[in-house]
Amino acid sequence: MMENKIYIKMDPRDIIYLDNIMEGFDGLGIVSTGNPKTGEVYIHVTPDTRDEVLEILQNFPRPLVYSLDREGRGENSM
Repeated sequence: MMENKIYIKMDPRDIIYLDNIMEGFDGLGIVSTGNPKTGEVYIHVTPDTRDEVLEILQNFPRPLVYSLDREGRGENSM
């Protein structure tokens, strides 16, 4: 079963930037902070928005690593 979250590790200074980008795509995903000090965040997605959010992350202009589950399977680094 596919999770409805995409897990992200990024520079903590870029969390607000990511949140602003996701807010610009109204309703595509909701950014939540797991641990703001270490840059761990996740995006709540739906099955219909998941691929679009992954495309945004693949083209994100700052370095990040994302995973499709907590264990790091499906991990991509930028």
